[in-house]
Amino acid sequence: MTDGETNVTVPRAETVEDLTAERAYELLADKRAKGPAPKRTRKTATKKTTTKKTAAKKTTAKKTATKKAATKKDS
Repeated sequence: MTDGETNVTVPRAETVEDLTAERAYELLADKRAKGPAPKRTRKTATKKTTTKKTAAKKTTAKKTATKKAATKKDS
C-alpha cells in the first residue's frame, strides 16, 4: 500500500478488504515516523588460507605404437 511516497506492507493479521482508510493512514504515519530503513552492509567473506598440496606427478608409461605392415593382396 502506498500514498505515492511511502510504501507500507499490510500486516498478516489484516486483509486489504478489511483495511479502513483511518487504519491505512495510521500505518503510513507509523512508517514515516520510523524513518528510512538502514542500508544493508555486506560482510566481507574471510578468505581461508589453504596450503596447496603439491600433487604427486604420475608417470605414465608411454605405449610404443606398433605399425601394422600394409599387406598387398594379389588377386
